[in-house]
Amino acid sequence: KKSQSPRIGSIAYENTTHDMASTVTTRSIGSWAMPTGAARTMPHRATKPHPVPCRRFSSLCAPSSSSRSCGARAASNETAPDTLPSTYLRTVVPSALAMMLGNVDRICLSVAILPLAAEMGWAEGAQGIVQSAFLWGYVSTQLIGGTLADRFGGKRVMAAGMLFFSVASMLLPLVAITPLTESLGVVFPAVLLSRFLVGLGEGVALPSVNNIMASNISIRKRASAIGGMFTGFHSGNLVGLLLSPLLLERFGWRSVFYTFGLLGLPMVAIWNAFVPDAQSRRDDNDDNDDNDDGGQRPPSSIPIRTLLSSPAVWAIITANIINHFGYFIYLNWMPTYFYKVLGMNLRASSFMSFVPWLVMAMGSITTGIVTDILINNYNVNRTRMRKIVQSIALLGPVIPLLALSFGNLNASQALVALTCSLGLTSVGQFTANISEVAPTSAGRLFGLSNTFGCFSGIAGVSVAGFVVEKTGSFASIFLMTAALNVFGAVVWNMFATAERQF
Repeated sequence: KKSQSPRIGSIAYENTTHDMASTVTTRSIGSWAMPTGAARTMPHRATKPHPVPCRRFSSLCAPSSSSRSCGARAASNETAPDTLPSTYLRTVVPSALAMMLGNVDRICLSVAILPLAAEMGWAEGAQGIVQSAFLWGYVSTQLIGGTLADRFGGKRVMAAGMLFFSVASMLLPLVAITPLTESLGVVFPAVLLSRFLVGLGEGVALPSVNNIMASNISIRKRASAIGGMFTGFHSGNLVGLLLSPLLLERFGWRSVFYTFGLLGLPMVAIWNAFVPDAQSRRDDNDDNDDNDDGGQRPPSSIPIRTLLSSPAVWAIITANIINHFGYFIYLNWMPTYFYKVLGMNLRASSFMSFVPWLVMAMGSITTGIVTDILINNYNVNRTRMRKIVQSIALLGPVIPLLALSFGNLNASQALVALTCSLGLTSVGQFTANISEVAPTSAGRLFGLSNTFGCFSGIAGVSVAGFVVEKTGSFASIFLMTAALNVFGAVVWNMFATAERQF
């Protein structure tokens, strides 16, 4: 709304422009407008208010009693229209299936490594290096994958990545371990290369899917959508641990990689057929309906240095680092833990490892649904909810991890402790927080945080192998994980926010 002051002579008047979060008053002299407040405007001939960048000029932002940060928004997140059910299902279900396939290709080695290591004569330290080779490829394409997804769309990048890691999974038995590589003495580096390539393809998956969620799913349903996607992600561990021992015992360890690699071909076809193209999410856009771009979101150009300047981003990165450290130790070493430490056979160790991942899959979708209901229907503050839930995910596993470190547990007790630890970890929502902090750069920010997380996972998997080789125990690994979780909870509660930063 505009109001004019009494004219002084024939040249001076005041114009005050109000928007949702800022007030700028200018005094015009002739044809030029000079600010009487803290900002400079263009000549007074515009028909719409000039937007004020709230985060760089915080003094221009009106205080708000709500938890929203400043910035002119046409539609608030809390009142944004919901995603159509068809779009929701066509986005979430294929994403869950694609992530399931990726984790099957990833976890199958944790079962096959036992007979493979026996055949090749690899000690635990060498096994740790083989299992960490996946992560070296995985970390290489996190940031690239996120940037490409933000630029060209997560659908295309995910399809290419899925095809690549499916073919690469078959290379281990097809190329890496053959009479030729054995005669040349290059089996070990060939195995490392094959797993590196699988990780290279899978590295684009989560950043791409996060981009798709930010593009196609309303913020009102995004936590449940991401929870559904992660249910598929964790279910891949279930499928891999359930089917790998059966395939291995009946057809040998090579069949595991052939079977799961071939499943990628129909999955790519399903993905391209059902996943909708990226849509413009108006509820995540700071600009109002008068934008020159017609409301269409431009490709992200937020520099990495700018992202790293935000404390909220560092809270996400810290949570990701700690999550990956424990997660990849569980993922790669749990069957070995049950097999060597608790004395179970191969099938029993795989099935025992199945239970914690089942609870983790259920926890992801349940938490997403519950938090969306509490935020949307009961007006629970979004930032407060993210802090509470992620604190549970970080502090909850500490007690079972301490029990695994110091308690002389039998197989059943160890299973309960691991199940509690992974089940509580699954409720974390730092992933959902990414698209809240930087919705137009969700893929890039996810790739950036996951890059840090992957280096943590590489360190955890490798260190665990050498520690177990030297001590024959996982106690110190569990204790280290518990300590990191406590540190992560402190950082998260100090710096995390659900308010948009970019």
